[in-house]
Amino acid sequence: MTTPRAFTLATFLLAGVTLSAQQYKNLTMVSTFKVAPGKEGAFVERGKSIAPVLDKLLDSGVVLAYGVDVDILHVPEANNVVFWADVPDFAAVDKAEAAIDDYLKANPSVMTDLFAISDPAAHHDYILRAWETGYRAAAAGAKPVEDIDFIRVKPERTEEAIGLFRRYDKPVLDKLVADGVIYAYGLYTEAVHTTGPGALWQVVTLPDLAAKDKVRAAFAEARKTMADTEREIVDRVFDEMADYSSHRDELAVSVVFRMK
Repeated sequence: MTTPRAFTLATFLLAGVTLSAQQYKNLTMVSTFKVAPGKEGAFVERGKSIAPVLDKLLDSGVVLAYGVDVDILHVPEANNVVFWADVPDFAAVDKAEAAIDDYLKANPSVMTDLFAISDPAAHHDYILRAWETGYRAAAAGAKPVEDIDFIRVKPERTEEAIGLFRRYDKPVLDKLVADGVIYAYGLYTEAVHTTGPGALWQVVTLPDLAAKDKVRAAFAEARKTMADTEREIVDRVFDEMADYSSHRDELAVSVVFRMK
């Protein structure tokens, strides 16, 4: 039986996100590849030929940031190299896609070479919507670690899950950014659905893998400050909405990382 307190908390979270649901921060264009083991370096080097196009888009404001990530943890059958670019909106997606397509048409050997050392059938593109983000400038030449937490929630409770993030996770992550512990964070859903519904990604950009210990400690400390009753309610609400069998963690190093 749902307690009045639980109902109040869930209703508050849902109402808060409904009021601002359309105010997403940006979109992220993502292309994932399954690269043959040991060929990741060669794949990235060939892919870097597109960087001048992205640099021009970055300078003009069409692209806000871009990078190339290579998995640290090797998972059988999983795609292991990611090209990504943050853009303000779908108009920017259109401009970025056009510029990249023009480059690839003029240089057809690029995709030929990339698919020669990856599995074309496993290639998967996404367009993600960032509902919450925070960031600070990264050091020149930085190669951050991307700490990615994926889970599916019941589609009808996605807004409620975003509300939980805003109330409990965002303040901790904002302080970690302000204190210089992490470079950035974001909470994402699919803007164009190419997988099953309810997909939710939380991404934390770390200066190095050691920073993950500090992030874990910060969340543990924040949890201690919650009243026992509130902690129990939040846990129960998330248990009701989440599909824990879908939960996956990823760690990747950004071998290319640029932001405006």
